[in-house]
Amino acid sequence: MSFEDNQEKGFTRRTFIKGAALGTVGIASAGLLAGCGGSEETPPAETTPSGAENIPSFLKPPAPIPDSEITETVTADVIVVGGGMSGLCAAMSAAEEGAKVILLEKTEQVNFRGNDYGAIGSKMQKQIGNEINKMEAVQEIMRYNAYKGNQRVVSLWAEYSGMVADWIMAKAEGYGCKPKPVPIDETMTPGTTVRGFPTLSFRMDPSDVALNDAPKGTDPWTASMRYTLKQGCIDAGVDIRFKSPAVQLVREDNNKGRVTAVIAGEKGAYKKYVGTKGIVLCTGDYNADKEMREYYIPSTKYIHANMFEMVNGPINTGDGHKMAMWIGAAIDEFPHAPMYFDFAVPGAPILADALMRQPWLSVNERGLRYCNEELPYAYLCNAERQQPGNMRWTVWDSKWPEEAPSFKVVACKDMRTNFHNPENVKQYIEKGYIRSAETLEELAEKMQVPKDNFLATVARYNELAKKGVDEDFGKRAACLTTIEKPTFYAAPLGIALLVTLGGLKINENLQVLDQELNVIPGLYAAGNTSGSYYANDYCVNLPGNSHGRAFTFGYLAGKSVVKLG
Repeated sequence: MSFEDNQEKGFTRRTFIKGAALGTVGIASAGLLAGCGGSEETPPAETTPSGAENIPSFLKPPAPIPDSEITETVTADVIVVGGGMSGLCAAMSAAEEGAKVILLEKTEQVNFRGNDYGAIGSKMQKQIGNEINKMEAVQEIMRYNAYKGNQRVVSLWAEYSGMVADWIMAKAEGYGCKPKPVPIDETMTPGTTVRGFPTLSFRMDPSDVALNDAPKGTDPWTASMRYTLKQGCIDAGVDIRFKSPAVQLVREDNNKGRVTAVIAGEKGAYKKYVGTKGIVLCTGDYNADKEMREYYIPSTKYIHANMFEMVNGPINTGDGHKMAMWIGAAIDEFPHAPMYFDFAVPGAPILADALMRQPWLSVNERGLRYCNEELPYAYLCNAERQQPGNMRWTVWDSKWPEEAPSFKVVACKDMRTNFHNPENVKQYIEKGYIRSAETLEELAEKMQVPKDNFLATVARYNELAKKGVDEDFGKRAACLTTIEKPTFYAAPLGIALLVTLGGLKINENLQVLDQELNVIPGLYAAGNTSGSYYANDYCVNLPGNSHGRAFTFGYLAGKSVVKLG
């Protein structure tokens, strides 16, 4: 039964059970990391947000913009706010249903990052025999979020992502891009400590037109997705309006009735965009609003890099979250989930090469090992944050050309992808971002860790590697390699925030809910503006599921707003 059939047959929450540039590793400009340095002090225990007497500024609703300040009123069936992956999918999906759609984007262009697209049951996955149990995948996401998410909402991704992926790929082929499957061994590593799922569903080689249309430095696979969704919206008749920042929602009956419009622009040039069927919020996350970020995710005080901001600038400031909360919408329970990756290199204007992020021996600033180095990215970052100095050193030796590929890690740690660049590694060694030495004693000095501790740690690690059993932390045997053949290497790693994952509470029709969990008529959300999905940490063991949720929920929101209004 299709999503549309469920709606037409009156299925409700009670009856519906089923549910840029960053891809290249050449980001090494010092300017990119300006303002991204993290604290190296050991963080204290997290606390909950303070009481009402200290309400943060973003929770204080501004005065409603009066009609006298509106210079123009524009009416359409659907208004989509935000020109990223979810917003473009929502706009195109609604337009294909015959709706007149206006898409508002605050910047001068559509905005994308990354190239991992998670789905279940797409044609490309079926083509190579990649079968995933949907319920097991949903249960893993729910385990990660400790059942703070809404399983009916999570199930939407498992149920419909394959279909939406096929919809995107069909359009891409029409624009000269070439979809291809992701080999199973590039999306899942057998035998990992935390079970993985082969959810990377497709990649798309770009046409020349798609490459030329993308901003300089955009990864080719990202360029394909960017062009497909942007041009798809244009061809579907979507009216895309750039430089149109949304500032307030208009809700009837003193914020108790229907959301009828969104006001965009700047003082002196405000325009009111009326959506007769509804407004869809796809404004991304709030990583660039430091006050909001640290309020909902206190651990972000200790990040070393804000990766989305590095690539796209400080554009994602939680606009949709704020506007919705100002008119009574509910947001996910505190604390929100961050998407943490171990990409940061403290003290260096680079992102870590995949070689540096392999599951080598890791030690803290005291030269001591403290965890299983093969854990998912967020777990590694969480363990590191508990260590003195809030950073870690990864340590390996000259056998790495043979050993690193043998670990068979996937996604952005995959040595077969653009995340590993031998030229970058060479430069990082020459510039001292990666320390190198001919003896372990000299390496300890360059790392500035206690020599005796470090030598004892390496000796113990070599002992475990030769046994083939990690008796201390349980890392799988394939990742236990000795550190005994010069040259020796060490790289400092820190915590990088990709995006924040807390959002507005929604139901399975992508309708935004109020504090009593009732539908706010006329208001929808998708992508990182929507919630009811993630909590605690990002479930990276289902790679690409964040992007998969974005395009799936965007598509479904476009259908819902047209059918339900």
